[in-house]
Amino acid sequence: MQNIRQICLEGAQWLDQHDLEMWTFHKDGGHRWDIATTNSSESINNVYRECRALPISAIVEMTFWKTNRWFVNRLHWCEKREAQGKVHSDYVTKIMEKDNRKSSRHTVTVMNRNAGEYSVETGH
Repeated sequence: MQNIRQICLEGAQWLDQHDLEMWTFHKDGGHRWDIATTNSSESINNVYRECRALPISAIVEMTFWKTNRWFVNRLHWCEKREAQGKVHSDYVTKIMEKDNRKSSRHTVTVMNRNAGEYSVETGH
């Protein structure tokens, strides 16, 4: 907060008036943490687990076919969901419905439409 105070005292005073869990990751109980981070090295290790001792050309080929298979499988899954009239996965739909309920308590004021500046007041 000290850094914020040095840059913008008004902003720091505004933040002081609002609960930490409303504007910080470290006090939100882990609710937003899952969507904000990715362990890239863990993901890559998982992809290449089967081919660590192979020559680079074999690793490149395996990567191509694995990626291709993933996209084809994903396409079939999406086509099935679309035929059922579903746009998003059940997991995403559930999150969006919850977020819509929460956002209904917010008030948005247009500050400068051309610059894309808005003020959002969070309701409790």
